[in-house]
Amino acid sequence: MENATGTDLGPDESLEARASRAIVEWLTVENPAPGQAVPVREFARRLGMSRTPVRSAVGRLYERGLLAYDATVGFTVAIPSLSSVYELFELRLMLESHALRLFADRTDREPPARLRELVVEAEELAREALADPTRYADFRDNDARFHQELVKLGSLPMLLDLHDDLNLSIHVTRAGLKAPITPSRLNVAVDEHRAIVDALQSGERLRARELLEAHILRVRDQTIAFLARPSL
Repeated sequence: MENATGTDLGPDESLEARASRAIVEWLTVENPAPGQAVPVREFARRLGMSRTPVRSAVGRLYERGLLAYDATVGFTVAIPSLSSVYELFELRLMLESHALRLFADRTDREPPARLRELVVEAEELAREALADPTRYADFRDNDARFHQELVKLGSLPMLLDLHDDLNLSIHVTRAGLKAPITPSRLNVAVDEHRAIVDALQSGERLRARELLEAHILRVRDQTIAFLARPSL
């Protein structure tokens, strides 16, 4: 739990907010196994606070579906179900596809150069992650930023907020899957991102939307396949 220190948190945040951010970081960076107990006492000790705000933060994350409750061990990392993963990706498809539909109607706007920059960065991060699996977290972060930039094209702040919350749920769900880091898996994702940007920059905005939808559905099916594998 070295990352769950809260040292980079703002001084104006409440204790519960600090605890929540630390737990989310634990979920997304350290990738605890689904079903693993949440170490409330340890979080309180590391954050220098009582267990009360930590328990409150845990309760709110439970309400969001990021944590589960077991009568024997208490709160645990949620064990994703096939139906929940399917629903999360369906919602992601709706939000991102709608953002590109809105952008397609705005002929006065051009896609930002940032999208191409993220694809170039992803190519390098894919190479680094294949050589050093610890860099996969950076590749995953690049992926999240790319999709966030696509949603920004819709110019609806509330849509972006919904997407950020949804992306966190998907991130936590996928973090415990231990999917293999292979050249085909990473390079296909980069190629699909590049194709979306190519279509946007060439003015084929509806084509870009189709490519995005196909990309999300492929990742959904891949994630479900990993989840459905029998435990060894």
